[in-house]
Amino acid sequence: MVAVLSCFSGCTPPSWHIAMPSREGGMAKHGDRVGSLCEFATAGGEDFPEEHWGKRIVTLACVYNGDAAEGEALLQPLRELGKLSADFSGRMNYCDVQQLFDTLMPAGDFRCYWKARYLTDLTDEMIDLAMANAIAAPSDNTLSSLWNFGGATANVSAEATAFGDRSMGWMYSLDGVWSDPADDEANIAWAREGWSNSERFGHHGRAYLNFAGHGEDNAALTRTSFGPNYERLVAVKTKYDPQNRFRFNQNIAPEA
Repeated sequence: MVAVLSCFSGCTPPSWHIAMPSREGGMAKHGDRVGSLCEFATAGGEDFPEEHWGKRIVTLACVYNGDAAEGEALLQPLRELGKLSADFSGRMNYCDVQQLFDTLMPAGDFRCYWKARYLTDLTDEMIDLAMANAIAAPSDNTLSSLWNFGGATANVSAEATAFGDRSMGWMYSLDGVWSDPADDEANIAWAREGWSNSERFGHHGRAYLNFAGHGEDNAALTRTSFGPNYERLVAVKTKYDPQNRFRFNQNIAPEA
């Protein structure tokens, strides 16, 4: 397995082209082997050279699940798209890949509020919005992220699993991360506003329910996101959990 985790200096309009390779540069045709993520963020911490701390960066994270030599050749151009602030790329095992972002969010250190929606396509306007949201974020620990779907993910029919429709090409998430409870209101408002502003790029009103926003009434969003599978899930819930004991999630209530 080969992973690219390259961080490029700059988070201003000329930098958005770094998000493009996954969209147009050949990654899509390797979708069964490649997963990719683009994040607009702020550099910081011991993993970055001190001269980059506090500066805006664009991070590309890609994983090639296959022959390591082939993966290195395929992903190498992604490490050469701009001026590097840091590069953590290389051959890794699965467990190492899963821990790549652990140092960004140590357990118990931060407060989080995340929202995400699926996108039909990734347009220039959506990339501009993701970057603008990152620049406007009230916390330097926050991420504005574009996730690539398709490939093997889309090879399963909508009826085969509870997840449902897999035809979305992308996902956009606003990952609010901060430490001071006094900043709760500003950071939650940032995520909600950015999510609302991205609605016009959404995929049939559907959202990634793990990032649905804590403390909100998401019953309608849950129904929309599961689509035709929702009623099947209600039937399962009614049979196996009629008292709705498992409800501390994006809940599907049993029939009364």
